[in-house]
Amino acid sequence: MGKWAKFDFSEFKRMKKNLENADQHIEQFIRDFVHEMAMRAFRKIRKRTPSSNGQLRRAWTVGEVIKTGDSYTVEIFNNLEYASYIENGFRAHWIPGIWEGNTFRYIAGYKPPKGEPGGMYVGPKDGWVEGKFMLAISMKEIERALPGYLQRRQNQLLEDILSGKPPRGKEEKGNGDQ
Repeated sequence: MGKWAKFDFSEFKRMKKNLENADQHIEQFIRDFVHEMAMRAFRKIRKRTPSSNGQLRRAWTVGEVIKTGDSYTVEIFNNLEYASYIENGFRAHWIPGIWEGNTFRYIAGYKPPKGEPGGMYVGPKDGWVEGKFMLAISMKEIERALPGYLQRRQNQLLEDILSGKPPRGKEEKGNGDQ
């Protein structure tokens, strides 16, 4: 007849407890991951944004991570009136206004006095000014890199859950990616 061995189940009990607490890890993980990807995209977009005075580049903003049902979203946006034209391109056109030294001042509906210049033409006559696509190109780059980022972060998450570590927050990463 065989002997019965003594077996310590404490490690299994600890692992079971850690898995039961995984929900808090996963919720924080998703929020942090979405925010991290938004910040990576934000840096790429700003770097790619053309700048004469820096205004367009500085106007990019990352919103908060929002959970709606089972989906998480974050907006990256630029509220400057002309941002979409720089992104997507535009038909060449006349802009009313006046030159003050080297600075052009837009004046809606401006009609210069006879014989004085007033306004400027943007782009080639009757042509198209190609967009810079700083948002579109940056988002495509993030989409291509996403699986690799996600795999690394999921491995960290699983290690944390199984070892009973608290969820890693944004402040604990220490890599300056915020």
